[in-house]
Amino acid sequence: MRIDQNLILLPVIAQVILTFAVLVMMGRARAQSMRERRQKMDDVALATATDWNENARKLANNYANQFETPVLFYVACLFALVTRSVDVALMVLALVFVASRIAHTAIHIGANRVTPRFTAFLVGVAALMGMWALLGWRVLTAAL
Repeated sequence: MRIDQNLILLPVIAQVILTFAVLVMMGRARAQSMRERRQKMDDVALATATDWNENARKLANNYANQFETPVLFYVACLFALVTRSVDVALMVLALVFVASRIAHTAIHIGANRVTPRFTAFLVGVAALMGMWALLGWRVLTAAL
């Protein structure tokens, strides 16, 4: 069943909001870390991971994660929009991906328990692989 193609932008916007939220939290955490350690801007100009407190490190790592598998998500959504391939199945997979990223982030910047975090990651990867398989299948069948 086809749906409004622009709806695919909703999970994209949600993922972008998540990325910006983590960026803001990371900035605040780094400022707090600098206050705790009595560091000046010049002290952290070339900061390494050990220059920050644990919270700032977790947020920095999570922020970097927002530019790994989500890049494939953004491309898949753009591809779906351009090829007019957005349907309920693709929307569900996109929403599952974003929900998994939100869960992954909450776990990562919270208790940071590896098993549930990895489970959230795998759910997202499975949804992303499903999106690409669906899009690939559609391109292949349209070409035949």
